[in-house]
Amino acid sequence: MSSLPAHAEPVAFPPWLRSPLASLVALVQSRQPPPGLLVAGPEGVGKGVLIRTFLQRIACTEAADAWSPCGNCNGCRSFLADSHPEILQVAPEEPGKEILIDRIRAVIDFLSLSHSGPARLVSVQPAESMNVNAANALLKTLEEPPEGAMVLLAAARPARLTPTIRSRCRILRIPAPDSALVRQWLAPMAREGLTVDEALAASLDRPMAARALLDDPEAIEGWRQDREALETLLESGSPFPVVARFQASDLRSLLPRLQRLLVSAQTCLISDQMDAFGRLFEREALERFARARGPKELSRLFQDSLHWQRDLPTSLNAQLRCEHMVLRFWRRDH
Repeated sequence: MSSLPAHAEPVAFPPWLRSPLASLVALVQSRQPPPGLLVAGPEGVGKGVLIRTFLQRIACTEAADAWSPCGNCNGCRSFLADSHPEILQVAPEEPGKEILIDRIRAVIDFLSLSHSGPARLVSVQPAESMNVNAANALLKTLEEPPEGAMVLLAAARPARLTPTIRSRCRILRIPAPDSALVRQWLAPMAREGLTVDEALAASLDRPMAARALLDDPEAIEGWRQDREALETLLESGSPFPVVARFQASDLRSLLPRLQRLLVSAQTCLISDQMDAFGRLFEREALERFARARGPKELSRLFQDSLHWQRDLPTSLNAQLRCEHMVLRFWRRDH
């Protein structure tokens, strides 16, 4: 579980989240929290950081201001150990999996208990990963909430939640922050060989993913492998070297970057402009790749890549999966 470390300077917390965090804290401290609050915003904007910091701030007994938990008190320590008696965090057992009804039943039991603090708090994220039965079970709680209970739902795609759940929640929208503000926030994290601009482009303009990329050597290595795979796709006249590069990459990160590369190729072909992601690659190679396929084929390939991404949880042979994807770039459908 990530949270603000005890030694973190205020600048470490995303500045575009400070106002929403102060609003959340005030909402709970008013002793009249809404039973449901939907935190909606683009992927990577910081919804998870906002909610975790909010939960820790409510748990904190020694906070000096409205948004920064101290990290040292008993409340912070119990939260960080995932053992706070009045805070429950719910997520899929594995990334990409559904949240099942048993997890929501545990939420219902938890919320039925009395509370001694400002509220009994539950976070569910990503909320759109609840399956139908889990969502229906949560709806009953939102319709007849226990006193002092508050459920926070974080969703990058709130439209995937049922209209009845959305209608029972107050909505807090977190828009994409100003790019200059994001760059200013990330600037102290830049490292040799990886600029802030490259990290943002490689992270598909998701600020929190860019921060993770700048912080994590494994993420940097993953980006290096993905970039080599995409460079090989652009430059190779044969599919076989590309298959090997695709196999060496993690398709969970490679496929979104492949999709962005296809958009960059479309942009280059139609407007003769290079967007931020396209500028990470040799212009001549990208132009050649785009011209060889044309706008309609690039669009079809993009749609295919969405299907490949949805099929990732299925148990297919890794080599056959990569071969199928790569060979599609050498087939022309007219």
